[in-house]
Amino acid sequence: MKKMMLASALLCGSALAMTGCQSTEGQLKTGNPLNQPVLKSTLKAVDGSNQEVGQIFLRPVDGGVQVYGKLMNMTPGSTVALHIHETGSCADMGKAAGGHFNPDNKPHAHPDDMNGHAGDLPNLTANDNGVATINYVNKKISAAEAGKYSVYRRAFIVHASADDYTSQPAGASGDRIACGIIEKN
Repeated sequence: MKKMMLASALLCGSALAMTGCQSTEGQLKTGNPLNQPVLKSTLKAVDGSNQEVGQIFLRPVDGGVQVYGKLMNMTPGSTVALHIHETGSCADMGKAAGGHFNPDNKPHAHPDDMNGHAGDLPNLTANDNGVATINYVNKKISAAEAGKYSVYRRAFIVHASADDYTSQPAGASGDRIACGIIEKN
């Protein structure tokens, strides 16, 4: 038992910066045992190479849904936009994912603006190793399997440029370069 608790503590400690991992004996008020993600997405390049470029996880937390993970193999110092799109399809170079997830028909805006798209997320900037991370609580979505704000079976899209948070309908964020369907973990 002590070995299992030590292994859990080591795993949690090494994942702390990425996942916001807490005590493995704790449980969120949402009923998510061990603070585990309930949804995940493996993002792959849409250029035909099918190269994996990252993984994003989602879990319910007080006040919203924590969106966390990383993108890899990016140009160091580059900034890209990440959005949740309305349809869970990466066909046609990610275009089949449709527009931004926007269940309330609001204008595109900064992710913290409650009057913007539910699928708006912060820009990601790659470090010197070409890795960009996200750890953001989205207050406008749900990780449930159904419902108006559910992102289950929708898609993450990575765009080639940064989102300016003002241009309509998508922040002038450029071409779609990677896509991943949001599935159960």
